[in-house]
Formats: sequence, structure tokens, C-alpha cells
Amino acid sequence: APGTGGPGTPPATPPPSTTPPTPTDTVHHLEDAGTGTLTAMAGHTFAERISTRAETQAGKAVAKVRIRFTIVGDTDSTFAGGESVATVTTDASGVAVAPALRAGERTGAFAVQAAVVGRSVKGVPYKVTVTQRAADALTRVGEKELTCVAGGEFAEPVAVEATYGGEAAGKVAVTATLVTSADDPAENDKGPYFKDADGKAVRTLTGLRTDADGRLTLPKLYADDTAGTFLLRLTTAGGATLDVELTVEPAATPSPDPDPSADPDPSTDPSADPSTEPSRTPAA
Repeated sequence: APGTGGPGTPPATPPPSTTPPTPTDTVHHLEDAGTGTLTAMAGHTFAERISTRAETQAGKAVAKVRIRFTIVGDTDSTFAGGESVATVTTDASGVAVAPALRAGERTGAFAVQAAVVGRSVKGVPYKVTVTQRAADALTRVGEKELTCVAGGEFAEPVAVEATYGGEAAGKVAVTATLVTSADDPAENDKGPYFKDADGKAVRTLTGLRTDADGRLTLPKLYADDTAGTFLLRLTTAGGATLDVELTVEPAATPSPDPDPSADPDPSTDPSADPSTEPSRTPAA
């Protein structure tokens, strides 16, 4: 009978779903939202933060979408909380701003990938660069003159302080060279020198680093037999340079011992001076 739903009757079509799509369902792609250059010195926090916008196919911003930011590559940099992944929900303008990045000690480039949580759509990769620690100024610690005698050693060590933007520049690489002159940066072949692990004279030291407070005390300096004024030049990554003057005074020349076999000076021998005898006037 009609309407009984017999075997030959097609199944009824289910009514269309009335569940509205979630914000995530409407996202077609991600776009960069005006992120600037992502570069920072090792050990520092990036001034720029990553901003990503979620959009529909028509380019309309989508709010309340979770965006996952993932650090990718060979790096020890992290987000401010020490993690390599951060999830942020887009705001009313569809933008999610990642936590600040903190540069590690490993220099070079890596990436941060932005993706939508729960939906596979076109994401945004961000290139990030970490540069070596640097200083823009070097100053000497202490004002005592650095002098020694030829063939001796300098009693006062050379100590310096490195800064960047007025702040202490810790862990900055420093090179120290005894240069030929203020105008000739070539290594000097005479004058003061350092000693290497074998006790041999060297006039260039590399691999030096300031401490956490930006300070560095150089190894002891020695002088050869050349007297004069010499220059020690210190340079850092970032271009800071400082010339330190070193003075080597001539070694004292010992006075010769008198020769006992030499004839005495007649002027010092009382017997050789006839005037030492009193004059006598003959009696009348």
C-alpha cells in the first residue's frame, strides 16, 4: 500500500545539517600580519614579535582560531617561556601574536612555522636570524700606567669592559694584538708579548670572551729587551676597538767595579802633595 515504505521505496533524504561551521572550519589560509625583520643577538630577546592573521577564502579575518607557532631548525632559541611551540588564539581582527622569541647561543638562521590547530591549510613560515654577541664600546678598567723594564713583566694586568647600547656586553669575543703602530695593524715583531701554553712568545690572542658582566682581564704581559712605547689593540665582534699604551723602560746598566790595580789618583795621595808639609821660616 502507498506510504508503507515497502522494499521498492527509496530511503527518505536526511534533512540538511543545521550545525553552523566553527571559526576553524572557515579558515582558508594564514597570512603574515605585518611582522618585521626577525633578527636578534645571541642571548637577547627579539624586539619584533610574529603576527599571523587567519582568513577565509574571500580574505575575511577569522577570530577565535587557535594558531600554533613552532620553532623549526638547528637552534637553541625558544619562546619567552622556554618552549619551542606556542599556541595563541586569534583576536577580533583575526590576528594571533606569538610570544617573544629569545635567542639562544647558536648563531645562524632557523624558522618559525605558523599553522591552524585542527585544520590543514596553507600556513606561514617566518625566517629568523641569530647574530653573534657584539659590543659597540670598549673601555679600560683602571687608569694606572702600564710600564715595565726591558726583559721584565708587567705587574698590572690589562682589564677592559665591553658594552652594547650602554649595557654590559657579556660573552663577547675579543681579539688582542700587539700592533706595529696606531696606523699599522700588523702584528709587531718586537716589544711586549703574551705567552702561550708552551711558554712561547705570542703577540695575538684569539678566543677571549668577556664574562657575564662584560669584563675581561687579559693574561700577563712580558717585555723583551726592546725599550719604547707600544700599542695593544683590542677588537670585538660589533666593531668596538680600544688601543692600550704599554711602556717598556731600558734595563738599568750596572756601573763597573773599580779596578784595584789601577794607580791611585795623585790628588788623593797626601804624600804626593808637598803643600801638606807646614812651611818653616828660618830663625833670624
